[in-house]
Amino acid sequence: MKYKNIREKELKNKVGADWFKNFDTTEIIGNIDFSVFPKQDNLFGKSPLLWAYPKTGNYDVTTMFVQLILTIGKARTFDKTLPPAFLGAFDFKKIAFVSYISIQDIFYLNDFNWNVTPSNHETKEFKLIKERVEATLKKSTHTYDYEKDTKELKFFIANNIAKATETAKIKIDKNNFIPIYLRWLEYVKPNIEVNWDDLKKANILDSDFYLADLFVEDKNTNDIGDDFTIRDNLFVIYQNQGQK
Repeated sequence: MKYKNIREKELKNKVGADWFKNFDTTEIIGNIDFSVFPKQDNLFGKSPLLWAYPKTGNYDVTTMFVQLILTIGKARTFDKTLPPAFLGAFDFKKIAFVSYISIQDIFYLNDFNWNVTPSNHETKEFKLIKERVEATLKKSTHTYDYEKDTKELKFFIANNIAKATETAKIKIDKNNFIPIYLRWLEYVKPNIEVNWDDLKKANILDSDFYLADLFVEDKNTNDIGDDFTIRDNLFVIYQNQGQK
């Protein structure tokens, strides 16, 4: 087996060096054991590409993902930093990926106790999350054996993880509206060249520009030339590659 009989810290180091050498795997985000970042910053700073849960031995993929989800939910890591495009789980034999957006709604369950210990598999919370994610994971998890699926794993990382900052989307709803707005204030607002004091006198605020950015149809492309507003009754709208 690829990484048999090694400690968890060594497993993280080896997986980082062997499969993510073109990325930054040195940063620690809250209680998340393994994270992958691009080496270069983009408009939103250095946004994470992957948060993952490592485990020594030959471990059940679903169980690893449940522990990762409970860890993230307990610390509400997604309120403190933009979440990644992918979540991952790996042991000494295999590594698996699932898109963050496919399980995002779990973090906003009503009347859910996120204070349970993620490693306790007997809690009702662990069992509930496992039940919720099993169907999703069966349908959309990408699992690779390090030795048998070497070529496929490299292809997935190069064409999905590496390009996650370009293609990733986060569903914005009432639960994460404010955290993303705060991120927008930090990274997008400084790039808008207007006189904010003059606009404020006309009752036009930075939040109006945030709404203008939210209500844009981008046609699933990175070309802003084909973007247009889907709400024309706002104080600020997106039009002709700029705000009006």
